[in-house]
Amino acid sequence: MVLVNTWLDVFGVFGIAKNTRVYGEERVSKYLMTFQYVPENFDGIILGPSLSANINPESIKEIRYFNASLMGARIQTMIPLLENVLASEHQMKRAWVCIHPYMTQSNEKEASQIMTPSAYWTAFGSIHLLRVYGFALIRWMNLAPNKYPSDQYLENGTNKFEPLFRVPDVAAKIEEEKALLHSEDFEITPISEASLKELWRLLEANQIQTTVYFHPVPLPIYEDHKKSFSHYWEQVKSTYSGKSPLITFENFNRADFSFFTGDLSNYIDHGHLSEKGQQLLLKELTRE
Repeated sequence: MVLVNTWLDVFGVFGIAKNTRVYGEERVSKYLMTFQYVPENFDGIILGPSLSANINPESIKEIRYFNASLMGARIQTMIPLLENVLASEHQMKRAWVCIHPYMTQSNEKEASQIMTPSAYWTAFGSIHLLRVYGFALIRWMNLAPNKYPSDQYLENGTNKFEPLFRVPDVAAKIEEEKALLHSEDFEITPISEASLKELWRLLEANQIQTTVYFHPVPLPIYEDHKKSFSHYWEQVKSTYSGKSPLITFENFNRADFSFFTGDLSNYIDHGHLSEKGQQLLLKELTRE
């Protein structure tokens, strides 16, 4: 079984599989993919939560990006992913880091045992690996297309979850979200602040050209909590004390970007981008 698992190399850990993707167990899959598959096949990396997970960088030709964004990810979740990539002899050139208040609310460490170096042995045989095989079979045979679409994950890590997340009435969902936000949702916890600083240190020390961007929040939500959002972004920027031109901060909630945030067709719910919104944001990120 160990030999079979090594030959299948579903996580690209052993350098045998040159084209692989996430089939299930997203956290352990992407973590293991960052050991070898990502650094050997990609020059750039996208880090963030679900808000950036469906951004497909395939159209960018000069740099091949891997989207390492994770559903429900906090900022501290990004550290082990980046550390894995940087441990490789293959130099990563660029990075995009998506920032949103959700990412810095948690005061818990990334305690998951599936995102530690010992998880490497998972690729030889484990419950997680068996579950991934199960999900792969479901997707290959198209047994549950409404829940596990066969084409949900791309080889560059993109999670095409639009059909699963899209709501019938985007405007109503946005209005609902406005009422749910409170002052504590904009706090940066001590662990999150330390993780932000560590992220900037790793990127700067490894000479990675990085764009840190504030995810474009739908304008009705942003305007209703404008002061809190603005203060939050300034706090995020203050965690970087360096002077390197390699790390830049881009606020996609600025006034002149309201043409995007005010157009609700750029969203599929209260924050995740539609395919149209993704393409527009990609143009801005590439330009920056």
